[in-house]
Amino acid sequence: MNDIVPVLREPVVARRITPLPPTVDRVDGLRRAMAALRRRWWLALVMFVGVLFIVLMTGLTRTKLYTATANMVVNSRELNVSEKDKEVLPGLSTAENAADTEVQIMRSMAVAEGTVKALNLASNPLFAKKLETLAPPLRQTAAASILASSLKVDRPGQSNVVSIAYTAADPLLAKSIADEVGQQYLAVKGQSRHAAVQNVDQGLGDELDRLRGQLEQAEAAVADYRAQHNLFATQNTTFTEQELSTYKQQEAQSRANLAEANARLATAEAQIRKGSNGGDVGAALQSPVVQQLRAQRSQLAATYADLSSRYRPGHPDLVKVKDQLDTIDAQINAEIKRQIANLKANAQVARDQAGNAAGTVAQTSGTLAANNAASVKLNELQRKADGLRDTYQTLLTRRNSISSQALVADEDARIFSPAALPLRPSSPNKPLIVLIGLALAAIVAAASVWIAEAFDRKLVTSGDVESKLGLPHISNVPEIRSIARGDEARIAAIDFALARPASLYAESLRAVRLAALRHKRHDGPVTMGITSARPGEGKTTMAISLARVSAMAGSRTLLIDADVRRPAVASRLGFQPRVGLVEVLRDNLPLEAALVRDEASGAMILPVAQALASSHDLFDSARVQALRSMLAGRFDFVIFDAAPALAVSDARLLLRQLDDVVMVVRWNGTPRQTAAAALKRMRALDIEPMGVVTTRVNMRALAAYGHGDIDRDHAAYGVYYS
Repeated sequence: MNDIVPVLREPVVARRITPLPPTVDRVDGLRRAMAALRRRWWLALVMFVGVLFIVLMTGLTRTKLYTATANMVVNSRELNVSEKDKEVLPGLSTAENAADTEVQIMRSMAVAEGTVKALNLASNPLFAKKLETLAPPLRQTAAASILASSLKVDRPGQSNVVSIAYTAADPLLAKSIADEVGQQYLAVKGQSRHAAVQNVDQGLGDELDRLRGQLEQAEAAVADYRAQHNLFATQNTTFTEQELSTYKQQEAQSRANLAEANARLATAEAQIRKGSNGGDVGAALQSPVVQQLRAQRSQLAATYADLSSRYRPGHPDLVKVKDQLDTIDAQINAEIKRQIANLKANAQVARDQAGNAAGTVAQTSGTLAANNAASVKLNELQRKADGLRDTYQTLLTRRNSISSQALVADEDARIFSPAALPLRPSSPNKPLIVLIGLALAAIVAAASVWIAEAFDRKLVTSGDVESKLGLPHISNVPEIRSIARGDEARIAAIDFALARPASLYAESLRAVRLAALRHKRHDGPVTMGITSARPGEGKTTMAISLARVSAMAGSRTLLIDADVRRPAVASRLGFQPRVGLVEVLRDNLPLEAALVRDEASGAMILPVAQALASSHDLFDSARVQALRSMLAGRFDFVIFDAAPALAVSDARLLLRQLDDVVMVVRWNGTPRQTAAAALKRMRALDIEPMGVVTTRVNMRALAAYGHGDIDRDHAAYGVYYS
């Protein structure tokens, strides 16, 4: 032997991997998510583009709709017909639901039907298409329902402002309907008032008719009695009483006027005797002329004072203002003298009027005494008529108040902002649709990747292998195309280690060899079986390549094709044997007669000359032990290319008799359930593989999205490969 083989004195009892308890690493989770996205970028792209296309086509090709909005201010009033000491229409209701009630009225079918009728919407093309299957009597109601479905009445916040928005394909129609709904709401409110007034008017009218008849009878009785006793009167008094009352009022007023005139005159004369110029006399103070002149003088005095502070005496402007002040003072004095003369004249007139009024009162008092006796009965009749008249007048006033305040009083709702003609469509909202499309496409794409990952049971990374299978991951054997340079892609996999012994491919095989040799527990050759869960995993290619790498390293290496049902080693190496493993085990053929030398590497090959349909316990313990005896002392490393352990029981029989077993899985190809099933069957026979080798690994893809794999950063140490 030319290589140094480390020897472990104590055998390794268990090689299973005990997974570490999961730790929460959000960054690691994000890396895994990004790795999954990179691995399935085509699925994410297809789903993203597909969903985005569907959303955009569905949203952007919809019929353009226009929304027109009218604004109203509303409040809620209740008709007061019972309480006589209050207004018919009280103040605004303070209830929080008052405006909400008005909103519900706007949404009512009565308003909708009124709008349909006013705009003749049943014949509008936008409505007619939906109504053509209905009978004519039902079309108006159906049109109202259609209108209500596109009508939006909102009350923003707690205000009394209500917005009426209608959406239609025709902007002019949307504006017309929004405005008309407000008008119809006002009409419905008006009709409600009319109905209330009519109900009240009918009841009050019957009562007024009854009182009118009684009042007419009472007034006729009063008129007859007056005619019989010559007691003509107005407003419940006789003419004589009225005359006397009037004359006494005139006498009293004349005396009061006389006293007032004398007092004013005496006061004015006393002020003049004391040296007053008359400016403080009451008549002068109350004279509008004097007040106006004094206001003008005050303004001129201010102007004069201002000019005096700026100019010297004799300045033209100062002289002009002084002349104006003198003129106004003369006018004020003249007006005061006129007022005093007027006081004297008024006092004389008052004395004459007082004397005349006293004589008239004395004459009329005599006539009144004769009429008082007949007035007793007349007063009784008059009180009855007055009572009926008051009652009649009260009810008549109430009736008129209800009519005027309910129908003519101030409005309790009005449109303060008619709808503007919408120039831009409110739907479809292109930016919103694009955002929704992008968000939905991203969600669906991410969900598709997540679902694909959740249902993907393939083994991709070394972390997947160790966590799902519970075995150490030994090595990643690259696919030649993923590491080839230039024309190296044309080199066959079994020849690549020979042609490029310093390549990553050869290094991965040396890692498998090292893992096998470090477990040597006896003096004979190390026997290692290579198996897989199913055909096509790349175990034969790896076995041939491993044998060649081991032989080039100086180990005496033997590759045995133990897949007797589907032998492939000889055909892959390009020769046709006459005898082989079957003849050695069954017919005791000498080993030398069946061995074939691989000239390219120096490894020895024990092929299968002809495939067997059934091995019939070819690998029983006696035969295998006899084979091991023949190999002892001649080889250092013996590789068995066994059949898939899941499908062939003879393979499991062979593997349990070997030193080590390597499980081969195809990278991103072998389902984890299949690999786990093969392990389950091997472990049932106490076969515990020393580890797993992943084959045909796309190293470029592994570097891109193989998060958690030991060789993800292989490019960083690529300087060691050539």
